[in-house]
Amino acid sequence: MTDESDAAFNTMASRLIRREALRLAALDLSTATPLGLENALAQISNEVTAEALEAKEGRALPEPAKGPSAPLIP
Repeated sequence: MTDESDAAFNTMASRLIRREALRLAALDLSTATPLGLENALAQISNEVTAEALEAKEGRALPEPAKGPSAPLIP
């Protein structure tokens, strides 16, 4: 692998790990206060919006593999 592909992999892995952590936090908060859940969902929404803007500007990383063996990404 080249340094560029290593950086791309690390960036994508970090995003997926962060998104999963936020998703799990939102699930935990679903039994907590409505405000806590709203804040967690807003944070997830902001991250997804930022990634969409990056994709629109052509700075996004390639999409992960899709198919039966591909991991589910919320």
